[in-house]
Amino acid sequence: MTTELLANLWRINQATAAGPIQKLTADTYRHRLTPDTASAGFIALHTAEAMHSFATMLFGREMTIQPQAMGGVSDDGRPLDLATIQSMVTDSYAMIADHIRQTPDEQWAEVIKTPFGDTPRMGVLAFLMHHNSYHAGQITQAVKKGRPFEMTTQP
Repeated sequence: MTTELLANLWRINQATAAGPIQKLTADTYRHRLTPDTASAGFIALHTAEAMHSFATMLFGREMTIQPQAMGGVSDDGRPLDLATIQSMVTDSYAMIADHIRQTPDEQWAEVIKTPFGDTPRMGVLAFLMHHNSYHAGQITQAVKKGRPFEMTTQP
């Protein structure tokens, strides 16, 4: 019952949080609210990469990607491939969904080690859903209210 409930919650999170990412276009994915904030495309990339990182914590899945937008990395305006990012987000959601479906009900209450403390597996998944929703809001605001900024390199 727990696995079924969490799989449904994950599906709902994907439907709402991935929407703004899938709506990004060549004209909008480089939008940022200020020169100091990340672009919508960079935030989308971060979201996909974070799902892989969380899969390591949640399910013991080996990290199969090389993170480019995590761990204190800033968006310095490097070129990003929008289609690749959108595909990566879709694949990341599917990967987590597969792991959720394969996790027995009794494992959701197990306490696992995370960088933010020992937490029940279900709580870590809830945090990941919050993370995705939070960044979906940032992406929406960057697209609606932001614009592309010319990035200058610091000497």
